Amino acid sequence: MLTRYDTAPINSLSVDSQTGFLHAKNVPIARVGVFPYMKADGSLTMEAKLPDELLNDSTVESANSKPVTDDHPNEAVTTNNTKKYMKGFTADNAHVDGDKLKVDMTITDSDLISEIQKGKQELSIGFQTDIAPVKGTYKGMAYDSVQRNIQINHVAVVRRGRAGHSVRLTGDSAEMVIDEEGEKQEMDYKVVHLSDGSDITVASNDVSKVTKLDADAGDKAKQIADLKKKIADAQAQLKKLQGTADENQANADKAQAKADSAEKELSDYKKKFNADALDDAVAKRMDLINEVKPFVGDSFDFKGKSERDMKIEAIKSVNDSIDFENKSDDYVDAYFDSLEDNHKPSSVVGFQDSVTKTDSAEKETFDRYHMADMIEKQMNGGNN
Repeated sequence: MLTRYDTAPINSLSVDSQTGFLHAKNVPIARVGVFPYMKADGSLTMEAKLPDELLNDSTVESANSKPVTDDHPNEAVTTNNTKKYMKGFTADNAHVDGDKLKVDMTITDSDLISEIQKGKQELSIGFQTDIAPVKGTYKGMAYDSVQRNIQINHVAVVRRGRAGHSVRLTGDSAEMVIDEEGEKQEMDYKVVHLSDGSDITVASNDVSKVTKLDADAGDKAKQIADLKKKIADAQAQLKKLQGTADENQANADKAQAKADSAEKELSDYKKKFNADALDDAVAKRMDLINEVKPFVGDSFDFKGKSERDMKIEAIKSVNDSIDFENKSDDYVDAYFDSLEDNHKPSSVVGFQDSVTKTDSAEKETFDRYHMADMIEKQMNGGNN
């Protein structure tokens, strides 16, 4: 495990009138967040203290009854060096308050008490941790790795803390760096205001690096938000298209059915009008035209007229009061056949000569009157 030093400020101070010891109540010694650490080679790394790692029972309990030191020693505090380093101790009431780890503490060394009273009031935890190389973001701040299995060894009183001035003997320490060689490095620090509204204290030389990391994190957060919106829009469009798939398939089936019907009709027509069938159809049409002409006259234009159309024109020439819109082909054929039968000279009572259709309005009116009368009687079964 690696050793880390983090920092926070001192508040609620009181002096024991009997011993002169300095007591600090409810001191925040560490908080959740992403913090910059300077490696021994001078490079910067961003490490995360996530809630599940810093505020779990094991880490909280490790803050109870631990030595308080004047700055960080170059080694872990143990029974072998407490006379040299220990200047006080934490109480046994370590607890979680929001995103911070808090505990009471007592300072017993007169020299350190004097320094605290002169303004040296920030705290820094010295702890051991496992570093998991897992990248991610926490509250918009990108990190390179996560601190896990955090175990606090001591709490140091320092001049500048990593967690900013919210962790004072009012503890995560910017004054301390990663201790891989057993040596402490002192440096100048500045507070950097991050885009999420929080402040961190970093080495002066690293302000630009941290600012860039923060800006990059903000840009990435925006890109992620934009991508999420595009995904949501695409999913909505897909849902809409899926919702109309059945309707589209139904319309496609209807269109295909119409196409199949038209194809069959075309095939039927092709069969109907092959060489022999076409001759028969032409002969049949010419016969019908000859049958209709006596009623409609030689000047009638037969072009484009169907068999039904020609028969209806013949019928209307003798009785134009009939509405054929809802009449079946069988009705039209029967009426026309009766019309032909009554058109013969012997079929019209009181009419001696053969009936010949001419363009004379007077003669045409006479023929239509008698012929319509006879046809109506036949169609009605002779009841009139």
